[in-house]
Amino acid sequence: MAMRGGAMRRMPGNPLGGMLRDLDRRTRTTTRSTGRRAPAGDPPAGEAGSPGERGPEGPPGRSTTAAIVTTGDDGRARWMFPAPYALPPVLTALPVDPEPGGDRTVTVALEEVTETCAVVRVWRTRPKRGHGVTDPAGPGLFVHLTATAVS
Repeated sequence: MAMRGGAMRRMPGNPLGGMLRDLDRRTRTTTRSTGRRAPAGDPPAGEAGSPGERGPEGPPGRSTTAAIVTTGDDGRARWMFPAPYALPPVLTALPVDPEPGGDRTVTVALEEVTETCAVVRVWRTRPKRGHGVTDPAGPGLFVHLTATAVS
């Protein structure tokens, strides 16, 4: 035997059913157009004018530089910026895990940021029962760095 109404109607008192019912009502009302639409008007008469004068120059944008550096024997990597910043920049560092499927994790710590350079150090976790231990990552790990000027 057929039941009248949808599944949402058969769930009285169910908050999800009420939400689905309201959503169904709203979608039906937005897809239906009410009233008649007026016919499209004529395009404006005349020819397009020439562009106006150039406005005043805005302030200079923030400069962002990026680099990929490699760690040394102690897990540190130094990045000399191409041009010095007025203030120490905002730095983002992302280490590349050489063994993404392994049980060790690679993390990076920012040790020093000046107007001319940045120093980061990469660490690898070593699983130990009860708590993890971190060791310097060693040579040859890549770190992706970006530096953005502070305004």
